[in-house]
This record gives sequence, C-alpha cells and structure tokens, in this order.
Amino acid sequence: MIITLCGFMGCGKSTLGRGLAQACGCRFIDLDDYLEDKWAMKVSTIFEKRGEEWFRNEECNCLNEIIEEYNYLNSKNPYNLVLALGGGTVTSGPSAAVVREHTTCVYLECPKETLLRRLVKNNSRRPLLAGKSEEEISASIDSLMQRREEIYRTSAHHIYHTAGKKMKDVIEDFSGKFSL
Repeated sequence: MIITLCGFMGCGKSTLGRGLAQACGCRFIDLDDYLEDKWAMKVSTIFEKRGEEWFRNEECNCLNEIIEEYNYLNSKNPYNLVLALGGGTVTSGPSAAVVREHTTCVYLECPKETLLRRLVKNNSRRPLLAGKSEEEISASIDSLMQRREEIYRTSAHHIYHTAGKKMKDVIEDFSGKFSL
C-alpha cells in the first residue's frame, strides 16, 4: 500500500510521514526531497531556473518513478510506503490522477492560524513564499487555499483534521485506520 499525504505547505506532511513510517516500520519518501536529490538543486532553485510548469511536469514524472519502483519492489518483497507530496502536487491534473488511481491519499486539513505560524517560521524553502512578510504570507495562504482546497478534497480518499492533535495521537490514528 502507498499512502500519500497531501495538503497545504506547512500542514505536517513530511513530519507526519516520517513519524508514521518509523512507527509502522515502512519506507518514507518526501517527494520534494526526491526531486532535490534527482536534480541536485533545491525546489526553490528549480522553480527559479525552470519555472513552475516544468517543475510540475517533473514532479509528476518523479511520482510515477516512485510508484513504478514501489510496484516492482513490492512484487518481490512486500512493503508499505508513506509518500509526502508537495503542497502543489495535486494541483497538476496528471499528478492528481496518478495519486487518486495508484495510492491511498489522505488530505491533512490544517487551520490557517497553524499554517501561518509554521510558515512564518520557515518560509525559505518554499518558493511561493520566500522573502514575504507575515501579512503577505497570510494573503498568499488565503489566495492559494481558495484555489487548492477543493482540489485537495477531490484528490483525497480520506480527510484528516490535524487541528489540536499531537503527533503521537495522529500516528496512532493512522496506524489503526490504514493497517500499516
């Protein structure tokens, strides 16, 4: 089984994914890290040098590579995979279709206040927010969420509300629901 975690940047996809994979003894991949390793560049640099359209196409290629590798390895030695998607991965139609068809996708719904607090602390890795003030980040969250919320919901098989939950409780919930 491949569990993908989708949601807005800062919602906890990577942190939860790592913790869930460790607790369940399965593999974890962060799609942004996979892309950065493949291209030996940070996501922000890829955006800057190649543009968002190129990035989204390559992101979909990488997503397909990971799924193909999983299917090949799983046929020889079954294992589970937790895959943290980028915040915009499912905004690309081809990527959303791959996620919906080949994975069990969970949308991590997170309150704006939590997102803002996390993103103000750490926005340098996020190309759509880099160098913005708190007010600009807040406006960006509003604008992007207005466009993305429905996409997250329709791409996901499950919606998980993270508000006010501790990581260990979320991991316990996930472990019980998805039998990893």
